[in-house]
Amino acid sequence: MSIEDYEKLKNIIRSHDYNYYVLDDPEITDIEYDNLFRSLIEFENKNPSFITSDSPTQRVGITPSSGFTTYTHKKQMLSLSNVFSKDELDEFFVRLKKRLPDINEFDILCEPKMDGAAVSLIYKNGILVKGVTRGDGSVGEDITSNIKTIKSIPQKILLTNKLATPSYLEIRGEVFISKNDFIKLNQNAIKNDEKTFANPRNAAAGSLRQLDPSITSKRPLSFIAHGFGECDGINFTGLDDFFYKISLLGLPVNKLNRLVRSASGCLDYYEEILNNRETIPYDIDGVVYKLNSFDYQLRVGEISRSPRWAIAHKFPAEEASTVIKDIQFQVGRTGTLTPVAKLKPVVVGGVTVSNCTLHNIDELERLDPRIGDTVIIRRAGDVIPQIVKVAKSNRFKAEKVTIPKKCPTCYSDVVQFNASDWSIYDKNNSKKIKTFGSKLEAEYYLISNGKEEFILKEIKNKAAFIKCSSNYSCPDILRGNLIHFVSRKALDIEGLGQEIINTFIKEGFIKDQADIFKLHIHKSELEKMNGFGKKSINNLLDAIDKSRNIDLSKFIYSLGIPEVGEATSRNLATNFLIFDAIRLASFEDLIEVEDIGSKVAANIISFFKNKDIKNILDKLVPELSINKPEISSNAEMPLKGILIVLTGKLETFSRDEIKENLIALGAKVASSVSKKTNLVIAGDKAGSKLKKANELGINVITEKDYQDFINEPKKYI
Repeated sequence: MSIEDYEKLKNIIRSHDYNYYVLDDPEITDIEYDNLFRSLIEFENKNPSFITSDSPTQRVGITPSSGFTTYTHKKQMLSLSNVFSKDELDEFFVRLKKRLPDINEFDILCEPKMDGAAVSLIYKNGILVKGVTRGDGSVGEDITSNIKTIKSIPQKILLTNKLATPSYLEIRGEVFISKNDFIKLNQNAIKNDEKTFANPRNAAAGSLRQLDPSITSKRPLSFIAHGFGECDGINFTGLDDFFYKISLLGLPVNKLNRLVRSASGCLDYYEEILNNRETIPYDIDGVVYKLNSFDYQLRVGEISRSPRWAIAHKFPAEEASTVIKDIQFQVGRTGTLTPVAKLKPVVVGGVTVSNCTLHNIDELERLDPRIGDTVIIRRAGDVIPQIVKVAKSNRFKAEKVTIPKKCPTCYSDVVQFNASDWSIYDKNNSKKIKTFGSKLEAEYYLISNGKEEFILKEIKNKAAFIKCSSNYSCPDILRGNLIHFVSRKALDIEGLGQEIINTFIKEGFIKDQADIFKLHIHKSELEKMNGFGKKSINNLLDAIDKSRNIDLSKFIYSLGIPEVGEATSRNLATNFLIFDAIRLASFEDLIEVEDIGSKVAANIISFFKNKDIKNILDKLVPELSINKPEISSNAEMPLKGILIVLTGKLETFSRDEIKENLIALGAKVASSVSKKTNLVIAGDKAGSKLKKANELGINVITEKDYQDFINEPKKYI
């Protein structure tokens, strides 16, 4: 066999793999295929120097990996927002129309929402070079060896006269296990006395994270593409064009995809898929609607975690009945005690449920669940399971749940809080002006609007909750905060997992976050402990030292400030630049930051006023090197430092569209007018904000002036 014959044979086998695993339409018998494959193996055994990584014989790696390396996605893998009803879907179309005011109709690509594991496949010059998990959307794990075992994923894309081979192509999609294959997988596991899987999704995700690819190769994994990331050497006008072209290249696409033109077309598709759900050979938990045109997608844009141009329409919640075995109180990282029902395991929506939160004391009183009660559990998609009904008619002599007076972990006193609303009334105490979630929010409003004009009242009408009074001396509170602190999105300390943290707390090595950076003091003690060796301890200490150098936004996130997630942490870092500026920021300073309202501002101030937090930070900050965020040059940000307020109804642009554009150019967009405001953009029916801007002598422009202002801001400021 010549080299040319060898290359031809590989392409023939790839073509038959595509027909068999992707199209489910084999053109030759299994015996004929086996003979072709055997010929390939024989040639490669005689000529090992000719073997390439894309050969069909190289799907399974030889050496198991010791661990997965991380991979930063060139373009973030976003998740999808959800709708559950026709009204919510109509709202989605209203939002699209606001961002595409000049477009009368637009195509929507509908597809089933696969219930599997999201991955990214990277091809260079037609060869599969990398397979990566979604991870947190920004950073995933390199699972290339396992991806190559999946028969429906081509290691080399098919050659076609209709398309040139792209130099770089990133395909995104879902790895899954069909319903029938899942049943067979569990049947084999039972025969071999092995652990069975709870559902196909868990089986697929677990199979992809096997360190030994030979194990993954034995799992019946499949793949379907649903999108792409970075590409070079190939262009797509829309999703329909994308799916057509990648199918020519040998990549599997969903045969149930369909283009429609309206919300009613989407609903028709939804009903059809829902009605045929049981006949579809793989698990789905809804359908997905996406703007077909990529030009329109760019105009509509994205938010930090999901695209505005796509939405998932989830199927109705699934319910099941089971029995309460016990009711316990668990302590969270903020110290709140949450009642949790321990259940007789039951499958709801494809997931085995054995625990179910009861949220707070008010919910406990409302449902009045007791040990031995039969309850109805509901779960919709990925929503946390909840008890929706207690069958009290079947109740025997079970006693009512007693609210604990002591923390179940540290036995400190439990303190009950009845959360309050704070309402402001006029000076005659007859008309309610405004209601706030915290006293701090209400007081700021009073300061800004004249204290003597109003009366402040506390209204105790919200859900009650109980907290452990010991703060960080409670092991569960400490544990929860430490787990968050070292997590991937925070300090990302590899090797410091939940069980190891538990051990270090029990041994007294860690009493707060700062103690993590003093673990080297206990090195000799650690090396003597069961399960720890010199190499593992050295690796852990190296990972801790590496984590000392941290970006400001990640450090803010690591602190676990209530309602301060990744996006808010980035905004705080970008606006204040140094940690002390955030720590000492006033309420007024904080609410000027993008996406921070009065409630989050109040949370931040309360957090930094806490004495325990202050003591921890005084010890922790000197252990770290906190990096300032990179700031673009003034040339790239002509509106840097300019404070702008939007008000009134906008016709041509959406409020979010203008806001994002202004922020990208360096401006700060505030929600209220103050003496610090530089400019107000006023639409139709602008009210009190416009009036205040005129009183303060602040420049005001109309929506028509907006584009001119962007081009020449100095004319207006």
